[in-house]
Amino acid sequence: MIPEAKLIKSEIMIRELSLPDDVLLARKSIVRWLALSLGLIMPNESRTLLLDIFDVLLEFHAKGVSPTTKEIIDRLEAPGGEKQNPKAVYYHLQRLTNMGILTRNKGKYYFGDGDGKSMPDVFRDFYKNKSDSAFGNIEKALRKLENGYRQ
Repeated sequence: MIPEAKLIKSEIMIRELSLPDDVLLARKSIVRWLALSLGLIMPNESRTLLLDIFDVLLEFHAKGVSPTTKEIIDRLEAPGGEKQNPKAVYYHLQRLTNMGILTRNKGKYYFGDGDGKSMPDVFRDFYKNKSDSAFGNIEKALRKLENGYRQ
């Protein structure tokens, strides 16, 4: 029996969603749509902290800033925002880091390799690299099967 769980190096999920015009009317709707499309949340997810953190990270990225955990929490708690549990914020940051979407270096967070690429390029590169890596092994397995079937 193959120890399947031990073979999994990482997982990615991409959902192909329609993008209606009304989604593009509000930033929060766009952030939720992106998180759902990129597999960061499940459909009908009711918890919003991850979405709020993702929104803050996207804002910092657009401004060319690599924030610390404290700066992220401060932004979440900015006037009008509610007090955040630092452990919960760190949990979601760690989850995004473990997925490989976010990088943490010297206490600062950034998307990609921190080279200032546009958001579409950062996410396209991340998902394309993960997909290419997975398909390298998938192709190897399929070739082995194909050759075996021909004999």
